[in-house]
Amino acid sequence: MSQFIQRTELKTFYYTPVHCPFCGTRVMGADPLDETRITACQHTLFIAHDTAFEYRSARLNANLSLEGMSDQQVEAAWLADERGIDGFTDTVTLTDAIKVAAYAPEPSAYGSYYGFAPVDAQLDN
Repeated sequence: MSQFIQRTELKTFYYTPVHCPFCGTRVMGADPLDETRITACQHTLFIAHDTAFEYRSARLNANLSLEGMSDQQVEAAWLADERGIDGFTDTVTLTDAIKVAAYAPEPSAYGSYYGFAPVDAQLDN
């Protein structure tokens, strides 16, 4: 059985661009013309903020039983977690999954969350 996603937090250098730990792809802000463009690689499970998912992979949807749900139903699922989208994404159980949580300093309560996992069909069974 897989353990819960491993996490690391960025609090001081929260604005540092996040790269996939498995292949090095910069997953947001890589496009100089559009810093909001998502450039998820095959290892990216999710990109989220405190208010919404920006990107969800099929592997994430399967792991968290979100397949076939509308965006509104997915939102209701993570809103039901008392820790919000941050806590909801902590429940991922894919093997060797890693989460980067970046928090803007006080007084902001804003967070961004990036999840990654190796790609190996045998690991996810």
